[in-house]
Amino acid sequence: MQKGCINDCLRCGKCAGRQFSVLDTFNVGGIGHEPRSGFGVAADIGTTSAVLSLVNLSSGKITERHSFMNPQRAFGTDVISRINAANNGELEPMRRAITDAVSAGVQLISNHIAPESAVEMVVSANTTMTYLLLGLSCDSLGVSPFKPAHSLKSSYDYQSIFGGGDFNCLVRIMPWMSAFVGGDITAGLLSVFNGGTERFMLIDLGTNGEMALYHDGKLTITSTAAGPAFEGGRHQGGASAVVAELARLVREGHIDETGYLSNNDVLFTQQEVRELQLAKSAVRSGIEILLESAGIGYSGVDTVYLAGGIGQAIDVNSAADIGILPQELKSKVRAVGNTSLGGACRMLCAPELSGEIIKKLLNTYEEINLAAHPKFNDYFMEFMIFS
Repeated sequence: MQKGCINDCLRCGKCAGRQFSVLDTFNVGGIGHEPRSGFGVAADIGTTSAVLSLVNLSSGKITERHSFMNPQRAFGTDVISRINAANNGELEPMRRAITDAVSAGVQLISNHIAPESAVEMVVSANTTMTYLLLGLSCDSLGVSPFKPAHSLKSSYDYQSIFGGGDFNCLVRIMPWMSAFVGGDITAGLLSVFNGGTERFMLIDLGTNGEMALYHDGKLTITSTAAGPAFEGGRHQGGASAVVAELARLVREGHIDETGYLSNNDVLFTQQEVRELQLAKSAVRSGIEILLESAGIGYSGVDTVYLAGGIGQAIDVNSAADIGILPQELKSKVRAVGNTSLGGACRMLCAPELSGEIIKKLLNTYEEINLAAHPKFNDYFMEFMIFS
C-alpha cells in the first residue's frame, strides 16, 4: 500500500500482489499481534462501498483485498431511504443483494487457500447495514426514539448469513452503540485506541457524520446528518477538491458570509454551496457540543482522527478555513483512512485484547442526541456563517 493511500483501495494496481502488515497499515493504536494459525476475513460494509481483506493470522499480513460498490444503492443512497425501503417490503432483496456480493468477494480473495484454513470473519458496518445484512426488521430504526430493537449474537456461522460455496467459518459482527453510531465506529475506536491517557476525537465524515470523544476513561458519541455534500462525486478530485475550492471562493469573496454565491463562472452551483454550508455547520456543531458536554476545550484534545475516505482526502487547512473544524484543532488532525476496516483487521489479529477494549468502551459511553440538545440550534445557526 502506498503511503497516504486511503486504506480500502487496491484499485490503482500499485499495491497488487504485495503483502502488508495490519500493524503497519493501521498502526495508530497500541494493539499487538496474537499469532494463530489460519486465515481471517475482515469486511467493512459501508453504505456506498464495501471492502474485504484476507489476513494471514500467523503473520498478521493482509494478503488479498477486494472492494465493490454496495449493490443496495439501487434501493436508496443513504440509510434513511434504505430503512424506508426495508419497511416497505424490500428487506429480503436488500439482504440478498449484499450477502451475494460479499460471498462472491470472499470466494475471490480466498480462492488460493484451503477452505478449512479460514477460521474467522469480522464484519464492521453501521447499524442499518448490519440490520440489512442479517435481515432484521428496520421498523425501530426509522421512528422516534430511533433505538435498535435487536441484539447481536456473540458469533454467527458464515453459511447462515452468506450461504453458497464451500467457504465456512465463525463470523463476528462489530457491535453498534446506537441507531446512528454503528459497529463501524466501534471498529474505528478500536483502531485508534492505544489504551493510554490520550484524549482524542474520532470523526467519520460521510453521509452520516459520526463522532466520538474519548477523555479520562469516558466515551461520548453523537451523529449528525451531513448528507452527500462532502463526497464531491460531481467534481474532479472529490472531497479534497470540493473543500479546497469552497475555501478559495470564500477567501476571494465570491461567496459571502451568508453563503451567497456571486460568481457564476465556478464549479459550484448555489444549491451545492448551501448543501456544503448545512453539512459543515452540522459537523462543527457536533464537535462543539461533544467538547462542551465533556467539559473540555480545544486544549483538552490531544488528537483528532479523521476517518474514512473523505477524512483521508480532505484538505485540513481548507476545512478549518470554512469552519468544518476549529482552527485551534487543525494542528492536531491525523487522517487515518478506513478505520472501520482497520478495527476489523485488529479484531482478527488480536481477538482477546480487542474484545477487552470493546467491552470497556461499550461500558462507558454516553450518547448525545444533537437534535434534542438545547444548544444545537444556536450552534447550527452560528456555524452556518462563513467567516
